[in-house]
Amino acid sequence: MGKGGDASVATRVTDGTMKLVGDKPAKFTWAEVKKHITPQDAWVVYQNRVYDVSDWYEHPGGGVIFTHAGDDMTDIFAAFHAQGSQAMMKKFFIGDLIPESVTHKDQQQLDFEKGYRDLRAKLVMMGMFKSSKGYYAYKCSFNMTMWAI
Repeated sequence: MGKGGDASVATRVTDGTMKLVGDKPAKFTWAEVKKHITPQDAWVVYQNRVYDVSDWYEHPGGGVIFTHAGDDMTDIFAAFHAQGSQAMMKKFFIGDLIPESVTHKDQQQLDFEKGYRDLRAKLVMMGMFKSSKGYYAYKCSFNMTMWAI
């Protein structure tokens, strides 16, 4: 695992020094997060929490994680990860984002994101993301029958 996995012990700051997190998480501005955009120095934001995923080439999805370096990955994470995947992120956590520092999103964008997240939460509660083994057994049987004909 890359240096990002060691992020729970200390936080790297831009000048190269180490800042101990201690009892309270460090606070980062959006401008600080935007500086960490390379695979060797990659920070991502998930639900206003900052994670250091630098050099995490062992990511199960591969290097795609670095496409969101220096950016908010909240919605894309939810789209591609099962519930419970957030537990794995704890070791990469380095601090909290200062929400007031996010100036590149206007109210319309914030409202859209809130609407999307609320809709996804309702769909999850309705069970729309749960798979059915019976359905997949039926589909496989149906396809094999069609090929046999």
